[in-house]
Parts: sequence; C-alpha cells; structure tokens
Amino acid sequence: MTGTGIASDACSGEKEGVSVKKRGLLAWALLFLSLCSCAAFAQSPFVRHYYIPEYYPTVEEAMGRLKNIQPLLMSIDDGMLKSVEADRFGIRFFWTAGQATVIPFDKLTDLRIWHNTAFKGQCPWFVAAYLSTASEGETSPQMRTSTKGVAETLCSIITSLAAASGHPIELRGYIGFSYEEPTKKNLKDAGLKKQAGIVVDFADLGGPAEKGGLKPGDIILSVNGRPVESFEQFKKDIRPGFVSADTFILELARNGKKETLRIKTLPLDEFPVPPKTLTFGQASPAGNGKNQPPKLGFVLRNLSMSEKSALKGRTGAVILEVKPGGLAEAMKMQPGDIILFCNGKAVPSVEGFSVLLSEGENNFLLLRNGKELTVGISTVTESF
Repeated sequence: MTGTGIASDACSGEKEGVSVKKRGLLAWALLFLSLCSCAAFAQSPFVRHYYIPEYYPTVEEAMGRLKNIQPLLMSIDDGMLKSVEADRFGIRFFWTAGQATVIPFDKLTDLRIWHNTAFKGQCPWFVAAYLSTASEGETSPQMRTSTKGVAETLCSIITSLAAASGHPIELRGYIGFSYEEPTKKNLKDAGLKKQAGIVVDFADLGGPAEKGGLKPGDIILSVNGRPVESFEQFKKDIRPGFVSADTFILELARNGKKETLRIKTLPLDEFPVPPKTLTFGQASPAGNGKNQPPKLGFVLRNLSMSEKSALKGRTGAVILEVKPGGLAEAMKMQPGDIILFCNGKAVPSVEGFSVLLSEGENNFLLLRNGKELTVGISTVTESF
C-alpha cells in the first residue's frame, strides 16, 4: 500500500550551486501555492499527489527512518537538514539555512505531497503540512524532498509521530480533491444560472476522485443525494460525514451538462490504524525536586510596575531573551511574552518559576500584545 523507495541521489544544497535566483523563484512559487486560490494552478506545473500514509510501530522506528532520509531533505531556503526534535507537542526540523520548520501536532490536520514539474534543480517534491490555526495567506510548513518515495516516507513518519502524541490525523474521508466557492464565471461555464454547489480546483493525481472522473472546474451539486447549497454549508454539514462513507455519488455540472460520478475509496475498515505501541515516553510530574529545571532556551525577568498594573492583580514573568536554536525559539516564543501560567499554575515571579517546571513536558499560558496563547515544550524528545 505504501511505497517508500528512496533514491540514491541526495538533495544538494549550496555545493550543487543552486543560484540565488533559482532559490528566489522556488520560494516565490511555494509562497504563491500557499497564498493563491488553487484554481490558479489549473495550468500550472504544480501537481498534487494522493497518498495514504502508513503507521510505523514505534516512535524509535519512525525517527530511524527519518534519519535514513535525512540527506534527501531540504528546506525551502535550500538548507540541508541538520537535526530534528520530536515530542508530544510537535516536530521541529533545523536546517543549515533558513528558520526551523515547526509542526505542532495538536494543530496538524493534513499532509499533502506536491510536485513542481517545472523545477529542474534538486528536490522538486515537497510535503506541505496544513494547520488548523493557519490564517488566510499564511504559508504552510513545507519540506522539500528528492523523490515521491521520500515524500511518502516523510508523510508516514510525521503521521506516525502525530499519532504517538495523541493527535492522529484523520485519514478517512479524503477522496482527493479540494474545492472553493464558485465564481460567476464558474457558474456560467457550467451552465448554471444561480449560486449553487462547490467548484473543484484540484483533483489529486492517483486519488479516488481523479480515478472516478472528477476534474478541475466541475461544480458539485449534490453528494449522496444531499444538495450542496453553498461552500459553507458543504464544509459544515456535508464534508464531516465523509469519514463514515466509502462510496460517494456526486451529481455535478460540467460544460453546461449534468453528470453523475461514482467515487469509491478504501473500505473504512482497511484504513491504517495507529498501533498501541506507537507512543512517546511519559514525562515526570512537575515539581518533583529530583532534577534540575530543564533548559528551555529563554531568560526571564520580573514584571515591571507598569506591567503589574496592566495585569490588574495577575502575576507572571517576562521573557527577556530567547536563546538561538533552543526549544523556546522553535516554538516561536518571543522576548516580551509574559508567562502567566506554567503547567496550570500561576507563575508568581521569576524566583517561583522553576518549581513549577516538569522534567519532561511543560505547558505555558502566555500573554502577547494583549492576547493569550498556549505553548507546549517538552524535553522528553526523540532527536538526532
């Protein structure tokens, strides 16, 4: 079910002489992919491929496979993979060039494999991670790979580690197409006189939708007898039901004609399931006093008088400095962030902070520019 063949030619970075111009073009292309409507890619060199990941039996095996493909991975800035850290909170790729690529497992909703068929340099394949918290126009975390087989292996590794964290990706229900709200031109081309349905912008190569005959530009009017009234109605009321079906009858409009397609996926009981052996090690309880506080990669200071006044009785400690290459930087903590809570307990001051820390996992409630956000850091990591 899952081919994981690895090519013998490694991705090459600066030694292969990828020019600044080429790097800029590639970065632009990847950014364009994240920002633009997929419909803009109907005639583009970008091809998305369908793939169902497999689960590895243990975290150790997943990390071992990642180490095996290390020479075949690159960042979008042409950096070679230097090291990797993975724990219950996410996976962090550190490169020889560019910023770390961070994928938080509790926000990870999907992984997709893309191929830039026009790119003639090394590593024309890439894996994009889609996050539930991504804002419109935000670039998805991406890693470039040398071949489709390596991209598939990387997808299986990240999928396995996400499952080990307790946040498995839902593999069922994706039949291999993406969609958006139809424009007036879409409706006219399909021969429709009023707003209805969703328009297909991508059909993944090799996926059930493509094999069943679905094409970009098709407007889906109903799914298994349920009318598609709008983009939001489909997304909210119809799309969630895909996880409990393996056969889909689509009524659609194409070139002024109505057509019906039957799309079949894997039987639901044949989709991969995470093995019970796939889990990260357990963390020690907070405040056990047996170990020194973990090195989290930041320096704290106490609140100033004005900060205390603004907090109106709440307490905390301010991040004064974030150490380059540390865990805090990887999790995008910033100087000026106020740590209000550590592992569910209020932070009284810098002096009272260390007793709240766990030897392994630590969860922080931060205040940044008036908004609260949570960040998790674990020193119980698998790495190389």
